Amino acid sequence: MSVIKEPKPEHREFELERLILFSDAVFAIAITLLIIEIKLPDIPNTVPVENYMPYLKPVLFEFCTFAATFIFLGNFWRRHLQLFRFLQHYDTGLLNRNLFFLFFIVTFPFTASAMMHVKAHFILPLFMYLCNLAGALAALFWISYYVFQKNPSLAMPGHWTEKEIMYQRYKYNFLTMATGFTVITTVYFFFPENVHYQWLSYWTIPALAFFNHFRLKIKKRNTLRAVHIVDKTT
Repeated sequence: MSVIKEPKPEHREFELERLILFSDAVFAIAITLLIIEIKLPDIPNTVPVENYMPYLKPVLFEFCTFAATFIFLGNFWRRHLQLFRFLQHYDTGLLNRNLFFLFFIVTFPFTASAMMHVKAHFILPLFMYLCNLAGALAALFWISYYVFQKNPSLAMPGHWTEKEIMYQRYKYNFLTMATGFTVITTVYFFFPENVHYQWLSYWTIPALAFFNHFRLKIKKRNTLRAVHIVDKTT
């Protein structure tokens, strides 16, 4: 009966590096695909320069959508990098959760394209885009829970304060997006004709983000204070 040998530490380190490089490549491709959707309009030669704005307005909206999505993807990449720098091992569970997270990353060009080329029905592309954001935040939180709470042996020892603050930040971000998305969906289905209520519901997400920002700062302050007390007593 053959015995499966455990890979050498240097092999495991190389495989973990491949996991991170693959994730970086997915981010790079997703960001590159965003700009491909933006094209300059065909402006007739007979149109004077002062009348260019009606032709350029759709492009400006597309570029704003691209810029916002670029910021979101850049932020997700930064958080992914910060989380993975604590890793020293990996397993199948981490691989599957990372692929689940990357699924939502590669769908951003599709949902952003739906937002760019929206015509009359704005709410459906918006729901798709918000669902994409919520899914990416949920997947990132799922990875942090798996690494820091369920299988802490995957992470490097020590750095308890940084790990706890990072875990709490990802949890609050996911809860903010999930709650805001639920409120927007509920308002739309209960008040489909009330545009005022619908636009008001969109402010749920920034309001909750603002609230959770201060709640996280209090949580961070209490965590650092608890660590300081423990250090003084030891």
